[in-house]
Amino acid sequence: MKSIKRVCTLTLAATAILAPAPALADIPHGHGHGYGYTQASAVVSADGSIIRSRNIVDVWRAYRGTYCVVVEPGVDLDGAEELYARAVGRHWSPRSLSVQRGSRACGGDWHNTIAVRSQASYGYPADAAFYLRVS
Repeated sequence: MKSIKRVCTLTLAATAILAPAPALADIPHGHGHGYGYTQASAVVSADGSIIRSRNIVDVWRAYRGTYCVVVEPGVDLDGAEELYARAVGRHWSPRSLSVQRGSRACGGDWHNTIAVRSQASYGYPADAAFYLRVS
């Protein structure tokens, strides 16, 4: 019986050591994930309101599945290595997000505007909360 307990204890200890550590929550501060310095970032709710942000002037939901993000004038979108967006939270259907710099969907000054488009798995526009990073 002692040997079974010892094997179980050793197995649990090995599992704890080998198991990956829980991922840190993405927060819009600091450096990117190996892509250089994060110039701007935001966590945006499905209705277009900002939950957290860094170097973001404004965000709004233009229409279903399309969001407009205006970055601070000091953010270099032309020299950005990465414009990245991913869906946050749970949705009734998987989401795919695309990012477009200077989209006419957002109107106004296109130079410092990013459009984030969200589609459900069946290809139709669908609202989604998302995380955006400009590196």
